[in-house]
Amino acid sequence: MRQRFVYVLAAALVLWAGGGALGSVGAAQPEMPAAPGETTIAGWSVSCKDFRGHAVTTMRIANLGDVGRAGVINRVPVIAIDPDIIGRLPNKLQLFFYEHECAHHVLGHWFQSSMTMETDADCWAIRQGRDKGIFSRDDVMSFAPFLANSGGSVFGHLPGPQRAKQLLSCFDGQ
Repeated sequence: MRQRFVYVLAAALVLWAGGGALGSVGAAQPEMPAAPGETTIAGWSVSCKDFRGHAVTTMRIANLGDVGRAGVINRVPVIAIDPDIIGRLPNKLQLFFYEHECAHHVLGHWFQSSMTMETDADCWAIRQGRDKGIFSRDDVMSFAPFLANSGGSVFGHLPGPQRAKQLLSCFDGQ
């Protein structure tokens, strides 16, 4: 699955740069941002820069198999978003997932991973939203039903109910 993700992102970057077609891999629609790293999520203009200050490219890739993923292709930091999955979520939850993927770049997870990188990304995303005035505590509480059925992941995402509690703890913390 991860190998397919890397292939789809690489192919999408080639297409975005003007060099070819994706064929049967799937439709990728890179954002055409107003500025490097800028995109629109749930009607909000958002942007992301990695820990080096490099703009992160956001791409919409159908059939990604997840809301979003962060990666690096040929030294280009990328956030891939599945428009069908993210589009079914409430606006604030869409923003949370975008910020979560951005956090992987900001925190340098692609260059130094850790056992806590998923919870670290969750906390960073929640605190960013809180500090920017985007997320209220009630907003974060409203995420729980959407996370409830998640069993977590081998990558370190907590099971849904635990994750929802952790998000509130992050919101309430420093």
